[in-house]
Amino acid sequence: MKTQNQTYYHKISSLFLLIFIFFGCQEKKISPVKGNLKAYADESVYNLILKEKNTFEALYPDAKISVEPLTAREGIAKILNKEIKIFICSRDFNREELEFIKKQQSGLESFKFCYDAVVAIVAKENSLTQIRLDDLKKALLGEKKDFTIIIPQKNSGVYEFLKTDILEGKEPSSSVKVVASEFDVKEQVLKNKNSIGLMGLNILKDTSNVTILKIGYTRNTLEPEAFYQPHQAYMINGSYPLTRTIYALLNEIGLGLASGFVTHLTSFQGQEVVKNNNLGPAAIPVKLISGQK
Repeated sequence: MKTQNQTYYHKISSLFLLIFIFFGCQEKKISPVKGNLKAYADESVYNLILKEKNTFEALYPDAKISVEPLTAREGIAKILNKEIKIFICSRDFNREELEFIKKQQSGLESFKFCYDAVVAIVAKENSLTQIRLDDLKKALLGEKKDFTIIIPQKNSGVYEFLKTDILEGKEPSSSVKVVASEFDVKEQVLKNKNSIGLMGLNILKDTSNVTILKIGYTRNTLEPEAFYQPHQAYMINGSYPLTRTIYALLNEIGLGLASGFVTHLTSFQGQEVVKNNNLGPAAIPVKLISGQK
């Protein structure tokens, strides 16, 4: 029986093989490196995908890709309904969605792309530099009211991650301030000096006026509590507790530009873009370098 990793790398290898075969067929009307494509990306990695798009277009001048941000729930719904060809999402298909895909025999596929972090930020004027994961959970559930928690709206990938992975299916408390999107979180934190905002790391282009908090927890009973920053190594090895895996979701019949772009995202060049933007490469092996806790 194939392992999950074997199945995943088989998918990637097959995609590369198909593209190689394609180059020998000049009569084809579709191409993995030519044409126009509208790609969609989760808000959390929108900035990263813009850079991936620029790199891809520099390599293949006949390819033109536009990128639009979507919330996780919107993007998943659109790709399941075959309204879009590609969505880079902060989660994979869940069990219910996989059952729908199987029932519809739609052939939708997902490819592991990179590791991202949900970060907790405060304004520089705030003296807080770290927080225990348990205290963050209590604040999200309204059990700890020392500060205001600010999160993006219910359809966002951050909201889904917090509810599913951190709060074990529970909804955040009504005391939590919900804003329109991840792009608004930082702005609201700067307006409320006694607040903690939760958002995707890649959205933070400028951290000069905010502090990214270290998150503390006990990994197991044999180790003392430790505090971790969202460094690449800690995302890749899972030490940072608010780490998420980002997936490229593909819905394309034939070998078109969407398939070519997914191949780029998971290639060495695409993963270099990930690394250079302080996120964790997930599609190729990387050497971990220990950082400061």
